[in-house]
Amino acid sequence: MSSAKPPKALLNLQRTSVLLADADMMGQSIVVQMLIGFGARTIARCDEIADVRRQLTSQPYDLVIADPASFGPDGYDLISWMRRDLPAPNRHASVLIITGHTESSRIGQLRDSGANFVVSRPLSATVLLERILWMSREKRPYVETLHYVGPDRRWHDVPPPAGTAGRRQKDLEVAARIAAGGEMNQTDIDLIMNATA
Repeated sequence: MSSAKPPKALLNLQRTSVLLADADMMGQSIVVQMLIGFGARTIARCDEIADVRRQLTSQPYDLVIADPASFGPDGYDLISWMRRDLPAPNRHASVLIITGHTESSRIGQLRDSGANFVVSRPLSATVLLERILWMSREKRPYVETLHYVGPDRRWHDVPPPAGTAGRRQKDLEVAARIAAGGEMNQTDIDLIMNATA
């Protein structure tokens, strides 16, 4: 028998205040159960856009998880409003978008509105945990310009490989799938979220 010690928990959301903004009560309940499994104790649940705005103006949050599509057209303005109009600390809170609407234009819009990360639905606990871990460890500076407010969209400054045109094969495959009208998978979304703006 092995006398190895069990691994230590990598993340515990026990001290993290989370705002979950999702008009779909079933989807909201699933995410809440995942968050509770990660140790979260302070979870505010909002199913109306007015309640989301009220919560963000009255109490600080460390993490905002939102499905903007569930609120209709107003949901897509939520992150821009948060980044531009709210005072700190909520203006700088980490924002994780969960959505079933993965068209490249929507993902780009969410990235450009200031979201830290976008995760596609259906959502697994593993993917949610990985993205929360990544956001907790990232050190991207917060940027405020005339046209963009949010985490720096540049992840790294790596020149293209010698002798290439500067585009990765996967980028070309994603572009071809999007041009053909296909939905994006989580890997495609990660590539767009990682793209230099």
